[in-house]
Amino acid sequence: MKKVLIISYYWPPAGGSGVQRWLKFVKYLPNNNWKPIIYTPENPYIEIKDEKLLSNIPEEAEIWKTPIWEPYTLKDQLLGKENKTQSSGVVSNKKSLKNRLLNWVRGNAFIPDPKVYWVKPSVKYLLNKIKQHKIEHIITTGPPHSMHLIGLALKKEIPSLKWIADFRDPWSELDLLDEFHLSNSSRKKHQDLEKQVLQNADVALTVSETWVKDLKRLGGNRVELITNGYDTADFDSKPKTHDKFIIGHYGLLNHLRNPKNLWKVLNSLCEENTEFNSKLEIHLSGNIDAEVIAEIEFYPYLKTKVKQLGYLSHSEVLTEYNEASVLLLLLFNSKSGVGNYPGKIFEYFAAKKPILAFGPKESDIEKLIEKTKTGVFFTYDEMELKKEILNLFHNDGNHLASTEIEGFSRKKLTTDLSELLNSIK
Repeated sequence: MKKVLIISYYWPPAGGSGVQRWLKFVKYLPNNNWKPIIYTPENPYIEIKDEKLLSNIPEEAEIWKTPIWEPYTLKDQLLGKENKTQSSGVVSNKKSLKNRLLNWVRGNAFIPDPKVYWVKPSVKYLLNKIKQHKIEHIITTGPPHSMHLIGLALKKEIPSLKWIADFRDPWSELDLLDEFHLSNSSRKKHQDLEKQVLQNADVALTVSETWVKDLKRLGGNRVELITNGYDTADFDSKPKTHDKFIIGHYGLLNHLRNPKNLWKVLNSLCEENTEFNSKLEIHLSGNIDAEVIAEIEFYPYLKTKVKQLGYLSHSEVLTEYNEASVLLLLLFNSKSGVGNYPGKIFEYFAAKKPILAFGPKESDIEKLIEKTKTGVFFTYDEMELKKEILNLFHNDGNHLASTEIEGFSRKKLTTDLSELLNSIK
């Protein structure tokens, strides 16, 4: 069995979306004659855990860990730790001088991210391990993009290494960087580091068609596409146990992805339609921005409709899919959103529930939903939502006749990854 070293910050028992992609690849790699070796921090700065994810790790997998020091721990010691402090890397979304300063420090002092202090000790540790275990293939996955800097340094020390740099999100062109108030020199450092990674990796891998084009434009020599997907083994579709019309969103929901027109239209429908009003519920779980909750509760008919479920394990989220009527998908209303395939959309496919999606016009998601016939897509500016939402309401419970989703199974995608590994000369 051939060996591949996978360098990932996110790994069980950490929970959240950042774990799923490589956990599922690792689960099925042994079926394709690849032995996965995962290198991950011993003490990562994580806020949610999901112990049940450990059951996905195959017995063939080997896990290497070393300690990491992160500036967030120093911040917590000096200033105290607030709840939900690390939303997609943003120290806090609350508007204050302190938070603006902290985000400026986060963006300009730690490039590409606060995990950068793990790079040098990791390279030293891995150089010996790679030689000892005769490893020829490595994969780095970001964000955090410091993982790619580990790969870059290893490739320079051992040029014969076959290296795949996996971009789950953009790097220098991620809109979220604007939250960090980057100076011109800081932004250029991000761009220069990204270019070095793209030009030195044997393959730059990413998750959407638009991002393939972007990485080629930014300097990638060979850029390939393997999307995220769904694991058939996770799903046991069952009928709803109630007659409510539940619109559900499970995961991070911040102020940058707030579908304001949706809340307005839902309130209007409740006012006009007694049956709709009696059955509507809005279920939200995970890290929800207070600004979003305030926006929803501003509407009198929606105040009692919102159910905040708190943090749910992945298995609990899958159970919620069965109880939902419509699954809400929210992209960044920005350039990054055009190429963003959130991992949850593929799970939505497997759940066979209609998708109500919002994002930028002509996005990859809009085209995918249309191609697979899995739901409806709107831009955040569109107001004419009533007809489609009422259609979803009246069709609640009917089987979704989606098409062309089989290619997104985790087993099939891992076969694609194995073929990509085998192709690197």
